[in-house]
Amino acid sequence: MDAAPVGWLKANGAVISRTLYANLFTAIGTAFGAGDGKTTFNLPDLRGEFLRGWDDGRGVDSGRQNGSRQGDAIRNITGACSGARGVVLDGFFGAFFDNGSRDAVAATSVEGVFYNDDFCFDASRVVPTANENRPRNIALLACIKI
Repeated sequence: MDAAPVGWLKANGAVISRTLYANLFTAIGTAFGAGDGKTTFNLPDLRGEFLRGWDDGRGVDSGRQNGSRQGDAIRNITGACSGARGVVLDGFFGAFFDNGSRDAVAATSVEGVFYNDDFCFDASRVVPTANENRPRNIALLACIKI
């Protein structure tokens, strides 16, 4: 739907009245923002976020609090190649290069790398890493209305 149904509010971070929405304020308090700190509070802002069910003790995403935010990450990828003389870098052209301080031949998919050196790779140097692959997300308790 493009609009919230009757009796519901969009989870867009809006600042709303603590008095007018007293039951909702009792339920979530200032977990998503204190509003003006006196008469208003914030709704959760889920726009553009990937929702992740709150772990709630299961142990899959332990240590998270309900409503907590988490950035994106991938599992770290590391590797090394020692003594790379003649290694063909097909598909990786440009990933490895000679900085001019050694007598290397340019790395191409045909010629390879003609010097004996160590090449290392560590994804955490350029992207956030974790013990799992995940998009940006917010942990929420999934509920069903009875």
